[in-house]
Amino acid sequence: MTGALAASSAGSDSDDTDLVAAELLSRRQYAAIEAVTPYLPDLDAAARSDVRGLCRFAIRLLELDAEDFDSLTGVPRELSSLIRSANIPATPLQPDRGALGSMRPTYRLFLEVLAARWARGELSSVLAVLHLMAEYLPLLAWEPVLGHAGDPARLGLAVRGAGSRWATNDPRCDHPPSLRRSLRTVLHVVDQDPGQWQRYLDRDHSRISAALGQCASHPSKGRPDPGRICTTPCTVWTRLDPSRAEELERRMTLVGLFVDSPVLALRHAAPVGHGFGVPDPVELLEEWRATWARLVKPWKGGRNPLHDAPAHGKPLPGLEAFLSTVAGTRLQPLGILDQVDTLLARRLGVTAEVGEPTRPDNVAR
Repeated sequence: MTGALAASSAGSDSDDTDLVAAELLSRRQYAAIEAVTPYLPDLDAAARSDVRGLCRFAIRLLELDAEDFDSLTGVPRELSSLIRSANIPATPLQPDRGALGSMRPTYRLFLEVLAARWARGELSSVLAVLHLMAEYLPLLAWEPVLGHAGDPARLGLAVRGAGSRWATNDPRCDHPPSLRRSLRTVLHVVDQDPGQWQRYLDRDHSRISAALGQCASHPSKGRPDPGRICTTPCTVWTRLDPSRAEELERRMTLVGLFVDSPVLALRHAAPVGHGFGVPDPVELLEEWRATWARLVKPWKGGRNPLHDAPAHGKPLPGLEAFLSTVAGTRLQPLGILDQVDTLLARRLGVTAEVGEPTRPDNVAR
């Protein structure tokens, strides 16, 4: 398809090539824009270089390659500054802590990427973004209490100390043995060989998220079962201010409901390349509505903080409200892809409007 577009644009007049570029931009087909850039006659060398850099940056954003967000050259400063807040530090004591300092910019990027993937009809990628959201939700929920998002350089202050069972073999601790090596690693990784840092990020950081989620999940008290729970809290939990602990526990109940939700189960039922199909948009929306109904259902044991929340937003109505409730603050899409599109349109000399996320009956399959 890209070759055909390139050939078409090479043999057409300027108006036709502008239409091709505008159409690709409206669909956020950044790889295709980069491919046809050499065939656009009205671009000088500097503009072509800018377009290629912007397209590669946008592709990396869509891939959620957080460890490399900050490594591309030629990206305008306003974009690199904005995405730095969602970057993963390349070294254990890098001053800019990025997503280890706060997960909020990362979840704002998740919202934007999910909408873009939906609009492009890439539903397997939509499910992958939802899975990533689920994996790190405990860190998002703990952030208002910790003051960071499980940063290994600071986490020890919250999990060490008298009465803590974190990373111990105490049989009263409900953390499974499969997590305990990661719990020990996080306490020392910043003091170890820098080569250990990448291994920690690849293997252990999501396990720290799961462990903290369990520390804040307890027998139901009339609330829904949050999944894996802590039955004998240690000082990791008991040292917290009771009112803040109660609020965190409620948010973690919502996290547990999302992790065990119908929409998350779709990804496990659709292993692409193993003889199963990716769910279609209607099916995905049906499972999201079932998930939303569970998330907002009233609780017997105290008020569900998401109860009566409006199911607004696209493509999954209510997702933004759910994430905002877990975070304890309003989360909206980051807006960085919109800025990329504005800059690309300017460099290409076209007018392109990226529309609303495509409705289910219009998604290209």
